[in-house]
Amino acid sequence: MTIESTNDNNSTNPAITYSECYSALFLKPEILCHPHIPKPLHGVAPREIKGQIWWDETRQKAYKSTDYHCVACGVAKQEAKKHKWLEAHEFWNIDYNTGVCEVKSIEPLCHYCHNFIHSGRLSMIIGKEKSKHEVIDILEHGFKVLAKHNLKAFYFTIDFANRIGAKTFGVEKYTPTVNQKLKWTDFKLIFEGNEYFSKFKSRSEWQSFYNAL
Repeated sequence: MTIESTNDNNSTNPAITYSECYSALFLKPEILCHPHIPKPLHGVAPREIKGQIWWDETRQKAYKSTDYHCVACGVAKQEAKKHKWLEAHEFWNIDYNTGVCEVKSIEPLCHYCHNFIHSGRLSMIIGKEKSKHEVIDILEHGFKVLAKHNLKAFYFTIDFANRIGAKTFGVEKYTPTVNQKLKWTDFKLIFEGNEYFSKFKSRSEWQSFYNAL
């Protein structure tokens, strides 16, 4: 469905789709600026805390809240690249000065936008689960959205894109300022009034766990 421009016949504005018009009501392209979750809190998330039944119910509510559109790029589920489905993402607020983190909301994303946010994982599966061509396509999709809204990208995502030859479309990077006095055990997630700490006693334990995967 397209909505014709109401301007005069000399207008160069193209018709817009229903998805483009509707998605403007809920777009949060800034979610693509999301930094990586601090390593001490890997595996500590609402979906892990509350369980699969809660997660399935919550993500379905998130999908319905945008009439099944991606909250980052605005694409309708049936028009999304690669997979015609949505994926749920926990939108975190991370305080790098205190180590305190909170989950602000659960948001619906298309497969490409979700993978763009998880650029760290992309860097590990390139050439394995995903081809270099697909990874570049994912990154360029995300950078186009950021460029359109004049937003910056997490530094790792920019650096990774440069390493593999993906275009960044002029998007600048930002690097969070981390309190160097923070200890591994200082990081915590606050969710529904409760505090949750790392599943790992130290960085070395974290490293051993993920090296074994």
